Amino acid sequence: MPAKRKRVSDDVMTRVSGAIEVLSTDRNAPRTKRQIEILSGLGHDAVARAFRQDAHEPDNPYRLNEKFNQLIAPLGTGRRSPAAEEKHQDKQRIAELKQQVGELNRQLDRYAMTLFAHYLADNPSTESDGAVPMRRQKRHRY
Repeated sequence: MPAKRKRVSDDVMTRVSGAIEVLSTDRNAPRTKRQIEILSGLGHDAVARAFRQDAHEPDNPYRLNEKFNQLIAPLGTGRRSPAAEEKHQDKQRIAELKQQVGELNRQLDRYAMTLFAHYLADNPSTESDGAVPMRRQKRHRY
């Protein structure tokens, strides 16, 4: 005989629905079911049963799954708050820009070496081998 699922009360459904609405107004709160548990003051099993019951009852007026999916849909991750998602996007953009700066610096180095090579080719030194002697002073030991 299959086990009968324990139903949650309307109070639990209302508290979970209220927690989802609070999440939708709080920009910094993480969009997780754990956060719903914290905001509603309910345990994991009660919140999980509420979502499961909502999924199995099409005529349920609370529409918890629909509200929660709408809450996390714009983010795509379902884990970050909008502020944290924005911060993550900024970090990714900074990493891309750093890579672009590195590529531009390497390109600038190649241009500088080419320009220096042209300068040396146009202005040969007066000595026959083209080498410029380095002058070092001898260190005296006292």
